[in-house]
Amino acid sequence: MPALKERLREIFTVEPVLFFFMTGTFILAPATQQLTITKVCEELYDNASICAHPEDHKGDAEIQTKASYIMLVYTAALSVVSIPPAMFLGSWSDRVGRKCGMVVPSLMSLAAGGGLVAIAAVKGANAYWTVATAVVTGISGGYVSVFLSCFSYVADVTDASSRTRRMALAESMIFIGGMVGFLLSGFLLHRFGFVQTFGSYCACHALSILYVLLWLRSPKPRDQNLTLEGEEEEEEEEASRTCVRMSLLKYAQMSFKAVLRERPDKENTKLNLLILSTFLNNVISVGEQSVLLLYLTYKPREFTTELYGVFNSIRMLLLGITLMGIFPLLLRFIRETTLAKLSALTRMASYVLLAFSTNTWMVFLTAVVGALSGITQAVVRSLSSAIVGPNEQGAMFSFMASMEALCILVAVTLFNGIYPLTLSSFPGMVFIVMAGFSFIILIIIQWISILPPTQPRLVIKTNPLHLNPITGTAAISCYSQTFATNHKFSALHWKTSKWHK
Repeated sequence: MPALKERLREIFTVEPVLFFFMTGTFILAPATQQLTITKVCEELYDNASICAHPEDHKGDAEIQTKASYIMLVYTAALSVVSIPPAMFLGSWSDRVGRKCGMVVPSLMSLAAGGGLVAIAAVKGANAYWTVATAVVTGISGGYVSVFLSCFSYVADVTDASSRTRRMALAESMIFIGGMVGFLLSGFLLHRFGFVQTFGSYCACHALSILYVLLWLRSPKPRDQNLTLEGEEEEEEEEASRTCVRMSLLKYAQMSFKAVLRERPDKENTKLNLLILSTFLNNVISVGEQSVLLLYLTYKPREFTTELYGVFNSIRMLLLGITLMGIFPLLLRFIRETTLAKLSALTRMASYVLLAFSTNTWMVFLTAVVGALSGITQAVVRSLSSAIVGPNEQGAMFSFMASMEALCILVAVTLFNGIYPLTLSSFPGMVFIVMAGFSFIILIIIQWISILPPTQPRLVIKTNPLHLNPITGTAAISCYSQTFATNHKFSALHWKTSKWHK
């Protein structure tokens, strides 16, 4: 029985964490928007019966304008506040473990959820209090911290042969959780109300915390291994012992150093291209969500809110199933970079089709055409983690996650600016721009595919039970990983663990 439990703990790692967190996130997003509209309505009209159904006031320009402004401030606060903690959390987690980056955001989200329950329950509560809950969530890094911690964990516990598949499985939980959260939000708001909806949001984060604390194993500390790398960090052993005393600015600096430091065989170029691909990918994703509802409810498509929910859920389900089932099968026969290029190509085609869609079946067809769209980012995360050293995984994902948070501001500003300007002439222009960004990602992946492949590192372990009788140092034993023969030995450094009595 213990053996079965340990085997299950190897199979189920951070996937439930991402599932619970994204389910809660997609419960929160529409519920917060509806709550903001309701509170603005109560402030303007002071009539509970008029404001009981916020969907009835979509045509009220004054309510829409003020609610839109508050939601913009809410989004900006959540994004900006989450970037600084994310910048130092990655390097910090490289030394003390990944669990903290998963637990703390859920704890702060629980506090924010309690605040939203209070705002919903108190009649006359100002809508701007929702911005305060965004700040509470953002202090912990929010979803940025969860993403970097989870994907760093996957990089820690997998080898090169299985990393891409495990990254794809973790990535699929974002879409599956999004689908479940989106459906739950509509059902809970319609049947029960705000208090129960935000209570369910809190329950998701409580389950995530319990899972991390009671089930998830801490990955083996990297500083117990000996690793041949391109460059050894200065005073790493000392930093590990004094990590608690180090300043937050120092950890943020480590994130930048992990990304910018010199690497052999054009690895710097490859990593920079992967980061650019991540930035563009997230600008597209955030921009799409910011204008899609407006576009689909506009003539001639004229989607209802319910039909929009069905479309979004089907699309997320297809993305999740593709990453969980189809992608691992395709990896048996096709290179991961080839699949990433195919993913970018189909995503580009789906946006072009969406831009010219005039009826319901054409819109739903875009979900089928773009079912492979999630593969690109899964491959990008896997390739990025292969480039950096074992003790730089958190720092690298920290930098990338911070870029993702910055994408929210860039995407909302860009696409919400383009959409009204082209509404009268060609409403689908925003999706043509997204298709153009997808084409740039395709070019980037092609560029990466012709660069020298990243070589596996030789990982060596020390055995403290076998001591050299003369030197008193630990004996060294190797275990299997391929050593890259084309790496220059002069650029590699042996890292040893000294025996302490």
